[in-house]
Amino acid sequence: MIALARGTLAGVLLFLAGFAFDARACDGDTSAVFACEAANGRKVIELCGTSPMTKDGTLFYRFGSIDGNGERKIELEYPKVDEGSVGRFFGATYTYQGVYTQSVRFVSGPYSYIVFTRAAGKTVDAGVDVKDRRSGKTTTIACSERPRFYIFDLKGFLACDPETPAGKRCIE
Repeated sequence: MIALARGTLAGVLLFLAGFAFDARACDGDTSAVFACEAANGRKVIELCGTSPMTKDGTLFYRFGSIDGNGERKIELEYPKVDEGSVGRFFGATYTYQGVYTQSVRFVSGPYSYIVFTRAAGKTVDAGVDVKDRRSGKTTTIACSERPRFYIFDLKGFLACDPETPAGKRCIE
């Protein structure tokens, strides 16, 4: 969990939006919609999208490692093709049991991935939840730094997510 100086929702949103992070996995024609380092700087979690986003734009999830020289190796990229990539993701913002959540979800094979930030009081938690859809087991890869998440850049482009704990939610 990452402690914040202000506990208000507005403070959390401004804090997340204002954090400068050097995108590591996004290509030249995309920018990071979500970005953070995990595993104390040895991993990177990113959602990379066209900027500005369009219905015909692209959106990719990238997870990878960073070596001691700052070189990156993409370990997982979803989807593998540009065409229709935006339509393969679900987005939501919602409050459930006092926790404000921003999330982008996708399914690849037997796994469901949720890139998220969660704010409760003065703490923010962020990362990616990886759920094995067969066993139901979820593993969380937590950000080890403050993330940036420009989820509202995706508003109107991602389908509403019917699988949030609060029921079907959209980016609002």
